[in-house]
Amino acid sequence: MSIDNPQKQLKKVLVIGAGAVGGYFGALLCRSGIDVTFLVRPKSYRAIAGDGLQIKSVNGDFTVHPPLIQSVSQIDSVDLIILAVKAYDIPSLLEEIAPLVERGATLLTLQNGVDSEERILSYFKRDCLVAGVAYITSRLAAPGLIEHYRRGIISLGALSGEKSDRAAQIHQLLSNAGITAYLTGQIMKAKWEKLCWNATFNPLSVILDHPISLILDSAPLLEIVRQGIIEIIAVAAAEGIALKTNIIEETITASNQFREYHTSMYEDFKNGKPTEIEHLNGDLIRRGEKRGIPVPTHRALYGLVKGLEMKRAGGKPE
Repeated sequence: MSIDNPQKQLKKVLVIGAGAVGGYFGALLCRSGIDVTFLVRPKSYRAIAGDGLQIKSVNGDFTVHPPLIQSVSQIDSVDLIILAVKAYDIPSLLEEIAPLVERGATLLTLQNGVDSEERILSYFKRDCLVAGVAYITSRLAAPGLIEHYRRGIISLGALSGEKSDRAAQIHQLLSNAGITAYLTGQIMKAKWEKLCWNATFNPLSVILDHPISLILDSAPLLEIVRQGIIEIIAVAAAEGIALKTNIIEETITASNQFREYHTSMYEDFKNGKPTEIEHLNGDLIRRGEKRGIPVPTHRALYGLVKGLEMKRAGGKPE
């Protein structure tokens, strides 16, 4: 059974954000000849308008020169909006993109955490999205310059788990652009599994001010990771998501290939940007409270990162 039956093909794409995720995947779409427009901030606008969107990749360097806008009002309609911004940027975008959604645009979410889809659907109160998970090791080296080190995969699917024509069309679009993409009937499980890494290694990297090798080489730190994932498993189960039995050791083992890299939260913190702590550990705390499940590890990680953010702001909450 298909849960949707879109009447038009995905011909026109809007990528919101030209950072480490949106910049890389959007550039691949642009290079393949797809009609892609980027909504970007002023610094990125100036850099990309001047020198193009530059990708320095382990798979080969390239530069594209896509159309750019600084306001959604500059575009009439699109078939697909790829939301490649941080989770905390979502609320401020919803009103802006509402006209495009009303005209039939589908949203593809690529945020970390498990709360973005809930917030979007609560705002629009209609089935308008396909959920996605991005697996990529990359960084925004400078406005308009993406450094890509490893992977570059997107998993996507309907929240319901049922077959989705829209998801299939997006999958085909990504695949045609040379992006490794997978359709899944368990997209929320995939998002929770990624959360096991993001809600442990991300905050620890900020607290320790070090690449994740320090965590992997320390038995006490790995015990914090294990306890954090045990708590995530419990909260996920209470919400009807059964994570794989070996998720703890699988998460740790898979991390060895990234041992010398900094996490995205670390990059954001060091660059003076907000972190996604509210949408990772903060969200877990709130879900745990609602379900009556204690999450002491995440309370500690959350408190420490929030404290460091406060310290960075001169003793005032950011």
